[in-house]
This record gives sequence, structure tokens and C-alpha cells, in this order.
Amino acid sequence: MSASPETTPVDQRVWLPRPRREDPSGPVLGVIALLALGFGLAATAGLWADPAGRMIAGNIPDATHYSWWLGHTPHALRELGNPFETTDLNWPEGVGAMSNTTLILPALLLSPLTVIGGSLLALNALNLLAVPACFAAGYWALRKVPAVSSGAAGVGAAAFAISPAVINSLTGHITMAFAPALPILIALSVEAWRTDHRRTGRFDAHGPIRVGLWLGLVALAQVFIGEEVLFQAGIGALLIMITAALSRPRQIRAALARLARTLAVALAVFLPVVAYPLYLQLYGPHANHGSPFTKDYFGADVTSFFIPTSGVLLHTTADLGRARVFPGGLEEHLAYLGWPLIITCVVTIVLGRRLLAVRCAAVGLVVAAALSLGGRIWYNGVWTEHHGPYTLLQHLPVTEASLATRFGLLAAVFSGALLALAVQGLRSGSAHRMLHPANRPVGNRSFGRAGVTARALGAVGVSVACLVPLLPSAIPVADAASVPKWFTSDAKHLPSGTVVVVLPYPVATLPTAMRWQSASGYSFKMPGGYFLGPAEDGQAYVGGSADPVTARLLTQVQYTGQVPAITPADQAQAQADISAWGADKIVLGPDPAHEALKQTVTALLGRVPVTEDGVDVWDLK
Repeated sequence: MSASPETTPVDQRVWLPRPRREDPSGPVLGVIALLALGFGLAATAGLWADPAGRMIAGNIPDATHYSWWLGHTPHALRELGNPFETTDLNWPEGVGAMSNTTLILPALLLSPLTVIGGSLLALNALNLLAVPACFAAGYWALRKVPAVSSGAAGVGAAAFAISPAVINSLTGHITMAFAPALPILIALSVEAWRTDHRRTGRFDAHGPIRVGLWLGLVALAQVFIGEEVLFQAGIGALLIMITAALSRPRQIRAALARLARTLAVALAVFLPVVAYPLYLQLYGPHANHGSPFTKDYFGADVTSFFIPTSGVLLHTTADLGRARVFPGGLEEHLAYLGWPLIITCVVTIVLGRRLLAVRCAAVGLVVAAALSLGGRIWYNGVWTEHHGPYTLLQHLPVTEASLATRFGLLAAVFSGALLALAVQGLRSGSAHRMLHPANRPVGNRSFGRAGVTARALGAVGVSVACLVPLLPSAIPVADAASVPKWFTSDAKHLPSGTVVVVLPYPVATLPTAMRWQSASGYSFKMPGGYFLGPAEDGQAYVGGSADPVTARLLTQVQYTGQVPAITPADQAQAQADISAWGADKIVLGPDPAHEALKQTVTALLGRVPVTEDGVDVWDLK
């Protein structure tokens, strides 16, 4: 005689009960996930009228920075140069690529697009791919959780892919938005120690060798996309492992043995390739330490988890007024989950607390959300004196240069996982702490087709309620700065090693000259630029060491539009700085302060420029 469902022991190794075959909500959930994905893709629609000439508005300097590196990496390899160090920017000191989130791997993979339409086209391809890549990766990772069906996984993946953590990061922070490796690395890390597999051989899909190989390769790829996401994946994987170990202490010995074998394979793949670039980053000539940003300033406001920003389709004028006082720009407002998803996560945690998958996702969500609050808590636009848990991590080598708000990305992964678990619980009819099937006798009755339909409607309703508040609005776009003909014609014929001082002088807030240099095919070396580099004491700063006196003077002119009184001392200083640069030419392109800059440089040099192909050129040799 078979045991009743109430008395059947639950296998503690299994993360979820298996779903019933009768599942009318599955196709509907798939449609909901695809609709959400469609909204995510539509968010970037404004780019595609001119993908080689438009940028996502709101953070043009960062977009210019990334497009410069997307073009420079393949250029450096074609010239047989070092892709991890360059003096083409910030001449003569140069810049270290590994400290500047330079998209080295995407630059290589997208180099055909760069050749066809320029590096801005490659950047916009990444902007388009970010949402579907995050969706596909989240779906794959959630399907790794035993018994999470395709519909539930699709809904959870959609919640991650269209979350403000991804969509808002598209405003200039493509290394955070293009984060498919985050859920993949977390899932592979869980596979590294999970022991509830039936293995068929040493090289099967769940074996330590296969899992370790993929873990090492994905981690390796992420290093050359952006180390911040890799660090978050490590934090997420560690939280899951600790939670699982505390929940299943009797399985630790077998899990640790498997983990050791898997990590040995992963490190054998990972370390030989990253050793040299990481050495340059940490100990090379451009190594830096500390954060270039105001300490503890960038943190998620406590209220930002439920107050939408302009990146969300459904918002009110009052919401935007409250969100306007959050620290940083839209690209740092990553915490929003919305009340329906918050409530769903809380209910899932309470009802499913005996379920290992729920425990792990709950700990991950709570810790990631807490870390995103930063070193000093923001509440309703007020920067309080209360310290947040991020203070425990902010002095580590990676996090010291990152921002706490970006842990909103990890929170989005775990909230999507909890939503998938909630939907799966509703679909499979798991009533008592999501552990037992609901199609069980109650008195003389049993839940039949009506119960299945009710569960399906519940799963669909929760999915819609949680996803609709996350639907993104169309991302504003802007035309990229035009490129004067000189940079695509005359500049391409300059002798190798030519040094050109380009005006307006490239600084973090106005790096237009970097776009022009990229359009020239990096045919000259250029002082200045938008990058992260060390000062004389090794402290990290945006722009590295202070610019020469003449560069600071020209920067002042380009912002004020006022021509200063030029003294003999200014002229002598200009000659000294030009000599230190070894500059061959000064080239002034279009700018609102063009006339003021032209008069200033003419006064400094004592001679007028030659106008050709849209620029003014002073030949210094």
C-alpha cells in the first residue's frame, strides 16, 4: 500500500518538488516572458535609425569612453601592440586597460562591426544584445534549479533582464548592463558543489571536469568584459554555498570534495590567461588604489526599492520628483523592484523557508540589497550618518573602485529567482511550505481540474503583477558628435608616432576628442582623455594626474567661452608644456567655445592656424 502524500518523506537534496504534468499555465507564462523581453528590446529602438551615429543619451562621456576602447583593442592587436597598456591616450604617461572596464573581449568579437561601421556601431550592438543576453542567461540558470519549469524560469529571467538594474545601466554603463555571465557564473558555482546528480562518467555534463572547464571559461570571459560583475557573481555564489552548508551540514564533506576538484579545473583554465593582465592592473606602471569617487556617496536610497525612476514605463510625476534626489544619475538607480515583486519575494520566503532554493535566493537578495545601500545610508534623499554593511567590503581591491549601488544588479538576479520559485510553487500546487502537492484528498474531496485552473490563473496573475511595474520606457538617444573630415582624411596620413593636442582638450566631462581620434583609426597619440589612472601617490583619479597648466587653461576657456589675458609667463608655460608633450600639432575642432579657444591658442603661440577640412591646425614643427 503506497504512502499518503502527507507522510512521504521529502528528499532533502532536492531543491523543489517536481511539477505536475498537467500545466495549462506554461504556454501563457512563456508568452508573458516573451512580451517582457519585447519591451526590453523596444527600449533601445531609438538607436536603430542610425546605429553608427547615435548614442544613448544621459551619459555621453561614458558612451564615448566605451566606444573608444571598443575600437582601440582590435587596433592595438593589428599593430602588434599590448592591448592592456596604451600611450595613444593620456600621452606620454598612458593608460592601463584593465583598470578602465575596456570591454576587451567584446571589442575582439565585434571587431567586424567596428570595421564596417565604426566602434559606436559595436557599442550599440552591445546595447541591443544586453537584454536578450541577460534573459537567456537567467533562463538557463533557473532551469538548473531542479524542477523549475520553462515557464517559471522564463518569468524569473524576464524580471532580471528588464529590471532597472539592467535597463538603467544602459545609460553609459554597458559593462553592468551586459551581464549574462552573472547568473551563469552563479549557477555554475552551485553545480561545482552540488552532489544530487546521477553521474554517468567522469566527463558527463555534471562532472567536476566539465563544470570546472565551463566555470573557468566563463569567469575568464567576464574578466575581459568587466571585473565588477565577476566580483558580484563571486559574492552571490559564496552566499548560496554558505546558506546551503548551514542548511545541509551532513552533505558538506561530499560537497567540499567535489568543489575542490571543480575549482582546480576552473583555476587551471583561468589563471594562466589572466595572470599577466591582472599583474599589470595590480602592480604595473598604471596600477592605482582607492576610489576616485566621493567616499560613501553612491548608495541606493532606502526608498528606491519601491519608487520608480524615469527608466520605468509606469511612473508618476510625484515619483520622478522623489527619485530626482537619489544620489547619482539614472545609471546608478538600480534598486527598484516594485511593491508587487517585493511582496511576492517576502511571501515566498515565508512560505518556502524550508526549501533550500528559497533560502539561498532569500539570503542572496537580502545581502545584495543591503550592500547596495552603501557605506552611509540614504533615506528619502537625505544622506544620513548611519553606516551600511558595504563598509565591510569597500576597502577590498575590486570594491574600492566600484560603487555600492551596482549591487542592485545582484539583487535583481535573486529577486528574479524568487519570482520563478513563487510561480513554480503556484503552478505545481505546492501548498504547505511549497513542499507537498496540492492534489491531495481533503476529507472526501480532491482538487481536480478546477484546482489546476486556479493554480494556473494564480501563476499568471503573479507574473503579470510583478513584471508590469518593471516594464522599461524608451531610452532617450542623442546624435553623436560629428567627426570633422580632417580626422578621417589628413589624420590617416600622419607619420607614425605623431603627437596631436586636440581641442577641445579631452577631459572626463567632454571627451569628444576621443571620438575623433577613434574615427582617425588611432593614427596619432593624444594628451588628455577620459580614463581612470593613478596620481603621483598611486591614488586613483578620473583623469589620472593633474593636467599640465596649459591644458587646465584651455579647459577653462572651453567651459567659460572667455578669452583670458595671455601674459609672457603663459606663453612660456605653453612652450614648456608643448615640449614636454613632444607635440607636433594642435588641432581645434568644432565646439561652442571654438572662437575663444582659437584666439587663446593663437595668443599663446604667437601665430594663426591653418583652416582645413573642418578644423584649425597649428603646426608646431
